[in-house]
Order: sequence, then C-alpha cells, then structure tokens
Amino acid sequence: MMNIKNSMKRFNLKNQMKLTPAYIVMLVFVVFVAYLFGWIFLASFSTTRGIFTGDLFKEGLNIENYKHLIANSNGALTIFNTLVYTIPSTILLILICSPAAYILSRFEFKGNRLTQQLFVVALSVPAIMITMPLYYHLSELGVANSRLVIILLFTANSIPFDVYFLTAYFKNISRSYEEAAAIDGAGPFRTFWFIIFPMAKPAVITLTIFNLIGKWNSYFLPLIFANTSEMRPVGVWLQQSVTAMEATGNYAGMFAAVVLAAAPTMILYFFLTNKLLDGAKQGGYLA
Repeated sequence: MMNIKNSMKRFNLKNQMKLTPAYIVMLVFVVFVAYLFGWIFLASFSTTRGIFTGDLFKEGLNIENYKHLIANSNGALTIFNTLVYTIPSTILLILICSPAAYILSRFEFKGNRLTQQLFVVALSVPAIMITMPLYYHLSELGVANSRLVIILLFTANSIPFDVYFLTAYFKNISRSYEEAAAIDGAGPFRTFWFIIFPMAKPAVITLTIFNLIGKWNSYFLPLIFANTSEMRPVGVWLQQSVTAMEATGNYAGMFAAVVLAAAPTMILYFFLTNKLLDGAKQGGYLA
C-alpha cells in the first residue's frame, strides 16, 4: 500500500514539474494583459499630454473624456441600442434553442441525425457568405435599417451553436427524470419546462453569458444593417469613435472609449466565471 502511495506521489510530482513551464508562461501572459488593461484604464482618466509625458495624473484626475463620450458622441444612445439588441436576442435564443435541443437529444425521428449534422455544418459557414445577399433582399423590402431586423439577425446567427451546445448537455441528463414525470402524469411540455429545463441551469447560464458578451461586442452585422448613427451599437460606435479621435490626436479619449465599451462585459465575465465554467464542464466541453 505504501509503495502505491509513494508511486502516486512521484507520478503527481513528475506531472507537476512537466506543467511548471506552462504555468509560468500563463502567469507571465496574465500579468502582461492585466498590466495593459490597468494602464488603459488609468490613461482614460488622463490627458493626451499626460500620456505622452508618462505622468498620467500631473494635471489631476480627468473625467472629461467620459463626459464628452456620453454627451457628444452618442455614447448613452449607443449603450441603449446595444441593450435593445442584446437582451431580447439572448432571451429569444434561450426560448428557441432550449426546446429544440431537447427534442433533438431525446426524441428519435426521421431526420434527427441529419438535422444535428446541419447545425454543425451551419457553424462553419462564414457570416459574410449570406450577409450581402440577405442585405440586398431586406433592402428591397425596405426593412434593412430596423432594430427588429437586427435583433432577429443576432438571434439567427447564434442558433446553430446554442442548439449544438444544449443538445450535448441534455444528452447527459438521465432519462429517469422523464420516466418519473410520466408516471406522475406530466406531459412532454411540462416535463421539459418544469423538470429538465431547471436542471439545465448551468448550461443556460453559460450560454446567456456567451450570448450577452458576443452580442455586446458584435461588429460585422450591425455595421451592415445599422447604417445610421442613431442605431449603431457599441462595436460600431467604438470603431468610428476611435478612428475620429485618432485623426485629431485625442488618445485619452480613445482609451476612455475602449474602457466604456469593454467594461460591462469584463465585469459580467469576472463575476460569472465560475458559472460559465460549471456549464462547460457539465456539458462535457471541459474536463
């Protein structure tokens, strides 16, 4: 018994020594990225002169960068637009993809396997392949520049991945729960929404985080379909604001724009990281 324990200790020590260089590299990377984000955050409260002289707060704490972005660059309207696109599309995705994935994971019917394969194929299709033809037809109908269209496009764009992710998760849930529910007289609808769906909470939370962050940072689809400044979300606003401020040499304003755009998703990810990892692990995506 002692020999087995000693062998296991030597094995674990050997594995840890092999992984040490990887840990060091990751630590260096984390410190480097944290330093960059920290410096950008501090620089956003400085002035362009302070940034170039290296003394960020020589002229004191400057919040004018943020005031200008919110008041004069449509920052508040941009955040509102992004919330309008992000929240409804995320809710729609959960309501559509959850029952769809449950059906694919539980019910055997003709075309089930083909349908799952089509969702996987859809994941590999570049958005640009269908964006321009779609824009042409929507323009012909006169609805291209519409908030509702952008919400529906955000929803449709993420359906393949969400269905694929949830299908894998539902397959790991024991069928005994449904059998017990059937004995109690519950139908498929009630069984799913009141028993299986609550059990999929980790996966649903994970997908919600993915979708919120992805939609918040979305750039390509809004760039094409939100072609007025009153409708642009954060991703397009950030690119246009940074380009304009770079041309005028307002580097402090650029950093403030980056912080304003990135802060909500970074805060969300920071506080919900554990739930995101739990969902990925229970879905079989992480060991």
